[in-house]
Amino acid sequence: LDNPAVSAPCEPDPDFSQAGPLSLKTRVEYSSMPKNAMQAVFGLVTVEAAAASAPNADGADVTAEGAPTNVEAERKPMDLVCVLDVSGSMGSQNKIEELKSAVRFIINESLPADRLSLVTFQSSASRVLRLRRMDREGQDEATVATLRMAAGGGTLIASGLELGLQVLEQRRQRNKVCAILLLTDGQDHSCRAHLPQLLKRASKMGCGIYPFGFGRDHDSVLLRELSERAKTPFTYIEESSAIKEAFAGVVGGLSSIVAQQVQVTLRCHARLKEVNTPFEVLRHSDQAATVTIPDIFAEERRDLLVELEVSADSANEETVLLEASAQYVAVREAAEVRVQTPVVAMSVQRVDEPQPEQEPDEEVFEQRQRWEVTSVMEEASRRSDQGDFEEARQLLNSKRQTLRDSRHTRTTQALQLELEDAESRMRNFGTWTLGSHEVRDATTMHLMQRTTNTIASCSLRGEAKTSKSLYVSSIQSARIRRSTVAGYEGPASAPGMEGMVRDSRRNYATEGFEGPAASVSSQPASDSLPTFGTGPAGSGSLGASGASGATASNPSDKTTDNPERQCSDSD
Repeated sequence: LDNPAVSAPCEPDPDFSQAGPLSLKTRVEYSSMPKNAMQAVFGLVTVEAAAASAPNADGADVTAEGAPTNVEAERKPMDLVCVLDVSGSMGSQNKIEELKSAVRFIINESLPADRLSLVTFQSSASRVLRLRRMDREGQDEATVATLRMAAGGGTLIASGLELGLQVLEQRRQRNKVCAILLLTDGQDHSCRAHLPQLLKRASKMGCGIYPFGFGRDHDSVLLRELSERAKTPFTYIEESSAIKEAFAGVVGGLSSIVAQQVQVTLRCHARLKEVNTPFEVLRHSDQAATVTIPDIFAEERRDLLVELEVSADSANEETVLLEASAQYVAVREAAEVRVQTPVVAMSVQRVDEPQPEQEPDEEVFEQRQRWEVTSVMEEASRRSDQGDFEEARQLLNSKRQTLRDSRHTRTTQALQLELEDAESRMRNFGTWTLGSHEVRDATTMHLMQRTTNTIASCSLRGEAKTSKSLYVSSIQSARIRRSTVAGYEGPASAPGMEGMVRDSRRNYATEGFEGPAASVSSQPASDSLPTFGTGPAGSGSLGASGASGATASNPSDKTTDNPERQCSDSD
């Protein structure tokens, strides 16, 4: 995205709309400051999205007859690619079956205009469902592809992401909202080197990548790094039964996106020392900066905590410290509309008193607590990774005592529980190995101010943590509630579906398909990305660099000779 020039005026471009779903406001830590002293002060610039239309009373987005409610009628179609780990470890503890159930839920929740593609990876990557519309025929095809998935082979995460990006890059038509859901329960030490180029390609398309780490053996350091670069939350899924709920939360959020390409411009009349945010900050000067936020769900807010250094040379009774404005694309409009918000100012009163007695603004104080706690958790995690558990626990304990003795806000108790839980998971190498995933999940959630689920997380002491309730929206909650209904999986549970799967497997057998029992050989890591097969996972067809054996053809994909046709939606 092009950032506005420093010299550009603050007033909105007359060609831009000023009406949109986002609002902008500012707050300052103290409402008054002494005239004759230089002083550092915190301020808050908040971007907040309006609530979308409410779901039905029972939390549903569709009526009993299947007609969309206002929530679904307003939202734009999505292009969604599920990049799924089907390595050998997914065959244990019912993992693969729970994964299938979660994917079937996504299929059932899709509108006919949504498009879905399924990519599986193990020792290589395969696209088992082309990007296609989720009308009834598309849902049936997606369900068959899902039920056909089988576990086996190694774990090449980069291969799966590469193929998922190819699917989206080769679209002939593009929906406004697109994302990749990446789920893995393993480790790929060759993946990290490929992350910068993969994420650059995703950013170019406006595609969010949402990583899900499953079980205790996945590489949460890698997925945390991926989420940090992608500006999305990392989600830790401890139990296989929670996969569906986690997927439901993120799809519910994506379905409620109201704004993309959000650029917040800050123009200060004091020195801008720091902009505390996980999002990209472009500094134009000591007094100007632009913050880029990829997207915002309905009901979400993004708080930019700024640190200003105010000089002592002002004689005015009221001093403007900062002016903020935002530009963004309003997603739910019929045509693409760029919105420019009015300029909002952050001001203080200058008084003759040395230092007025006053309480800090509650919202600014609350966001300072959130940012400081998150920063301490990040540093403690870094030290625990290095084996410095005593230092890590001291950092957490010190911050916890500070919170205990300071003014309490609506989030203080939740943050205290996060610190206590992190401290208990950093006692030694053993507790950190098992507990690091939970800590990294919580850290990214607070940093991004976004969660994908409401799965109850308990501290090691057995206390239920409440932080997720701070960030989950009503639309996400409605989706999550439906995902937890016993037996609710969608079209795949309809009569005759299992027979369709059996028939498809027999058809595969006549075309050289060897089935899930076919051998899959692991591949050594290399500096270049692996090549990809077009057959289903576990088929023995692993592309040019895969194991020898019959090459499978996919009956749902008859056009693999044409790369564009292969990954584009012809419906």
